[in-house]
Amino acid sequence: MAPRPPLVALKDVRLQDGPRPLFDGVDMAMEPRSRAALVGRNGAGKSTLMKVVMGLIEPDSGDRSFQSGTRFAYVPQEPVITGETLADYAASGEAERWTAESWLETFGLNPSKSTQGLSGGEIRRAALAKAFAEEPDLLLLDEPTNHLDILAIELLENELIQARFALLVVSHDRAFLNRVTDTVHWLEGRRVRTLNKGFVEFDDWAAKVMEEEAESLRRLTKRIEAETYTFYRSITAQRTRNEGRARALQQMRLDRA
Repeated sequence: MAPRPPLVALKDVRLQDGPRPLFDGVDMAMEPRSRAALVGRNGAGKSTLMKVVMGLIEPDSGDRSFQSGTRFAYVPQEPVITGETLADYAASGEAERWTAESWLETFGLNPSKSTQGLSGGEIRRAALAKAFAEEPDLLLLDEPTNHLDILAIELLENELIQARFALLVVSHDRAFLNRVTDTVHWLEGRRVRTLNKGFVEFDDWAAKVMEEEAESLRRLTKRIEAETYTFYRSITAQRTRNEGRARALQQMRLDRA
């Protein structure tokens, strides 16, 4: 069976953040039903890259392609809950109201509860319920375990593992990433490297990548040093030959006189 095309793919994406290049040739693809972590140093641009994948930010150059009809759902770091009740909020997107109410109950929330005065955990669970209710092809989660207690995190993990949609998640919760991911996209040096294994394999792989790149840089530096030496040596030799020719020509002129 031929592999299915990716739900969304980025090719040679570049984006400036003021005077600073944020992405410089990012290639990345989200496969159907993959559960991918997006990792990188603080300030590397992970949240921004998620928005590029989602189509919320246009890159300065490069291509973003996606399968026609692909449905996206996105839970940002700081969800904003609107509407009079949680059911109003959860059904305000693409979800049927009964589906929205069912997911709110799954996440331990009363659909008729007011959206005012919610705790951080309630806000997070409501946003997750809304996203699940929309039955996306690709769900993007930015720090989804923030404000969640252990039971809520376990519930989220189980739902993600059983889900049929693809997942792209940014999280500092290493245990969570270990349990739910099967792919890692590593944003480093303004580019993305991909590991087709879960986050549990990431540290060893990243260390090996950095070691190989350091060795490649060392070999390149030595090659440049050698080429530089040869270049300047050839210039010196050429100058010596030219000076010898000049002296010979002067002598010839003297002899002619």
